[in-house]
Amino acid sequence: MPIAGSEIVKMLPGKRPCKDCGFPTCFAFAMKLASGGATVDKCPYLSEEVKAKLLDLLAPPIKLVTIGSGENAVKIGNEEVIYRHEKTFVHSPGIALLISDREDNAKIEEKIRKIKELQFPWVGVNLKADLLALHFESGDKAKFLALVKKVYDSTDLGMVLISENMDALFAARDICADRHPLLYPITKENIDEAIPKIKANLTPVGLRGGSIEELVPLT
Repeated sequence: MPIAGSEIVKMLPGKRPCKDCGFPTCFAFAMKLASGGATVDKCPYLSEEVKAKLLDLLAPPIKLVTIGSGENAVKIGNEEVIYRHEKTFVHSPGIALLISDREDNAKIEEKIRKIKELQFPWVGVNLKADLLALHFESGDKAKFLALVKKVYDSTDLGMVLISENMDALFAARDICADRHPLLYPITKENIDEAIPKIKANLTPVGLRGGSIEELVPLT
């Protein structure tokens, strides 16, 4: 739950109406902080300890995750609310086109071509797929890695790598690590094996579980 301005003001120096933050009172500054209309560095009298605490309290409860890199990076999260009518959503969800390594080369090349062309007008906005989801279904690790390499060389889009086989998943990650691919699925069964490899080259991951309760300890 977002922190209220009335709670923030208790943490501010409040010794005098200095107005150095650009607001007439500490309370006005606190209200702006709570609504996201000001930043903590506007107050020159905050201690580093209080500043760090405020930054933590004001940080969105849903962390920012970046998939892809450069101009094609897809940013998701960083949201402060569950429902849009409560405030607003900061980032749109990513849209991915699925490619299986069981598909033939002609089909794969057609999908890569189409993702560069397809756009869908919706309420004044042009929606388009901005990720390619590559699924290891063939059971042939070399075939999956060849697909990842082909997509990596053919497009600058971000990727979602889908594989139950951890060796294949992380070998694929190493091919396109500079694109910050999303790895899926990380589960309670494979998380112990996956964590050291994730830490070795920090990569966003998608968790899978049978329930919310099962997912919580994985985070």
